[in-house]
Amino acid sequence: MPIDLGNEWTHRLDHIETHSASKKIPAADRHHLAAFPEIVVLTNLILNPPTGTIDPKELYLATTAELSRRFARIYTTLGTQDPLYQRFCQYCERDFREAPD
Repeated sequence: MPIDLGNEWTHRLDHIETHSASKKIPAADRHHLAAFPEIVVLTNLILNPPTGTIDPKELYLATTAELSRRFARIYTTLGTQDPLYQRFCQYCERDFREAPD
C-alpha cells in the first residue's frame, strides 16, 4: 500500500506483546489486533466503495481520496502498478463490459 502503516502496526504489536496476557494469545491473533482498525477500513473501502459511480477511474480516485482522509495521510498513487488501480480500473472495466444491460 502506498500508505505505510508498518511502523504503527509494529509499535502497537510491541505494546500488545509486553502485556502479560498476550502470551496466551497466538502470534497471528496478536498481529490481527495490531492491524485491526486499518484492516477494517481497507476491507470496507475495497469491498464496498464509497461511491456509486460506474466509471472505474472515478471510483479509484474516490477510494484513494477516502483513504487519505481516513488515515490523515496522502495516498500516493502508483499509476497502473497501484493495487487499488488494478482492482478498480483494470478488473472492473472487464466486469462492467461483461455485465448484462
